[in-house]
Amino acid sequence: MAKLLSGALGWLFILIWIPRSALSQRDTLRITGSSYFDEKRTLVLCQYISAKLKIPVKYENIPSTKRMHEVLRQGEVDLAMMNTFQYVFAKSDHITNIEPFVILGDSSGKAKTYRSCLIVRPGSPYHTIGEVIDAADKVKIDFAYVASTSGHIVPRMQLATAGVQYPEAQFGSVHFSGGHLEAIQSAIDKRADAAFVSIDDLMNYQLTGQIAKDAVRIIWTSYPIMQSPVVIRRNLPDNLKQQLRSLFLNLHHDDPAVWNHVRENWGAVDPVRFVDAFAADFISVQQAADKVGKLVYFLNYYEERLAQQSLELAKGDGLIEGQRAKIQQQNKVLDKQIIQIRTQAVSLYLLGLIVLGIGVIITLVVRASRSKQRLNEALILKNDQLEQALSDLKLAQDSLIHSEKMASLGLLTAGVAHEINNPVNFIFTGINGLEKNINALMTVMRALEEIENLPAEQIALQRVNIELVKKNNRYEAVKASLGDFIDGIRLGAKRTADIVSGLRNFARTDESERKMAHVHECLDSTLLLLQFKFKEAGVQLSKHYDDQIPEMACYPGPLNQVFMNLFTNAIQAIEARTDGTEGLINVTTKQVGETVEITISDNGTGIEPEILAKIFDPFFTTKQVGEGTGLGLSITYGIIRKHQGTLEVESEVGHGTKFFIYLPTNLTLA
Repeated sequence: MAKLLSGALGWLFILIWIPRSALSQRDTLRITGSSYFDEKRTLVLCQYISAKLKIPVKYENIPSTKRMHEVLRQGEVDLAMMNTFQYVFAKSDHITNIEPFVILGDSSGKAKTYRSCLIVRPGSPYHTIGEVIDAADKVKIDFAYVASTSGHIVPRMQLATAGVQYPEAQFGSVHFSGGHLEAIQSAIDKRADAAFVSIDDLMNYQLTGQIAKDAVRIIWTSYPIMQSPVVIRRNLPDNLKQQLRSLFLNLHHDDPAVWNHVRENWGAVDPVRFVDAFAADFISVQQAADKVGKLVYFLNYYEERLAQQSLELAKGDGLIEGQRAKIQQQNKVLDKQIIQIRTQAVSLYLLGLIVLGIGVIITLVVRASRSKQRLNEALILKNDQLEQALSDLKLAQDSLIHSEKMASLGLLTAGVAHEINNPVNFIFTGINGLEKNINALMTVMRALEEIENLPAEQIALQRVNIELVKKNNRYEAVKASLGDFIDGIRLGAKRTADIVSGLRNFARTDESERKMAHVHECLDSTLLLLQFKFKEAGVQLSKHYDDQIPEMACYPGPLNQVFMNLFTNAIQAIEARTDGTEGLINVTTKQVGETVEITISDNGTGIEPEILAKIFDPFFTTKQVGEGTGLGLSITYGIIRKHQGTLEVESEVGHGTKFFIYLPTNLTLA
């Protein structure tokens, strides 16, 4: 009996000790928050967790989506605070060691949902979203918070359903505010005719007195969509999860001061509290997240790539400065040697006059000859060193040219994202319409199939019913519209493929070997990537191609860089005009014998005569510090010379600039 009692006590001790041991071995609870959260107020919550559970807490605010996904995938985080879309993006990126934990809800224990709304000034002539769309060509529209669901994604889905696939192209003016309050203020101050914002944020700003209750009028509201702050966790010990869950769910009445900080941080409107979260809460935003998640991840990734390219460019500048210092030092050594040579010559001459003997003169000549030989050897050595320094400088310049090209490619990312958005909306709208029409056709098909099982006397009655079903489901109109939806999807897919093909052509790195390519393809692929910049600057493009120009041996990748530099400079010159003249860029190609002549002209500000002769010099620039390296036209000139061609320029201040490129069509393949 004693042994049995002893064994039972031993097992009881083990059951009590195991969870405490698992908790005691965890020396720090690691918590992260995304850029969606205010770090100072979130630290108040972290300190509260540490004090309640008596566990040290380490908090890190991570603004980078790519970095957040890395630490989640590697299991370096115990709790991560993010919004619903950020959680769905992480799941879409195949991060499997996380799950929803708690979510912001109302006092009844239900998860909160948010809705978008379209607001106007009280005196606005617009009363419905339909009226705004009908007058889109003259309406100034404002989207709140580019990465926001309620201020950006849901309104875009609604506009696409109404036939507005690309707001930036169809509205008179589109602006993206930094937040909901700024977007509301733009409508109040008449900077915008209408603005998409969150209803909850609008109510919150009214309750806190930041805007008057009658300052704006709501003319449209969206369907509810889940968009609450989420706390997710990895595989923590069960007892720790229970303690954390109890802490979050009871925070609103256990410590009202800390809860007030949390509520301010997430912009919540009372009554509000934390409730349990489940995976099913996020199904309502999964489809929208799938469409924008990869694009957001892509843009964040290339923002980091652009920062890395800037660092490489700075390293290249330092390397060039170091090579310059070495060359200057070598020049000083050569100057000293020249002085030494002159001194020796004078010394020999004076010594010959003093000695006045043939033997002494011969001796001096021999000595001078030997000295000259040593000097020649020293000069040869110095020359080899200079050649090595020049070789190092050339390698540094090649690296800088590559960094310049990659920086240009990074700067194109925003424009490419805007250009891809239009065909993606085509596909999205076409799929929605196609799905509705197929559902209508299936309804008619089911009515037709019922005839097979009916007696002969009921078939006539069923046919009348079928005609009614066809009418209710707009059978004839649906059949006629199927082709239009398919054409819209095909057009969106083709435009997306064209943009990706242009980006791939521009990014080619085949500088080491020549190949056959067509100069028109190089021009068109570059213009395709710059299409957004042309629209943004309001510049018209005029192309005149000579159909007789054949394929030619060239370096396609570097040629794309040449055209990119010249078109970008032309757009900047047009934007610098202040007289309101409409911008125009002309591109002309012409075959002259065995030479292709390419002319790129603009009606920008022009180039002053005193600096026209310097524009091809390395590091010469008229831009402010930090806006350019002075290498664009120097690189362009070097690439044309590499093609055994010539580059000329004509310019008149106030009237514009013309660049003439002459390339041989008979360049021998390497």
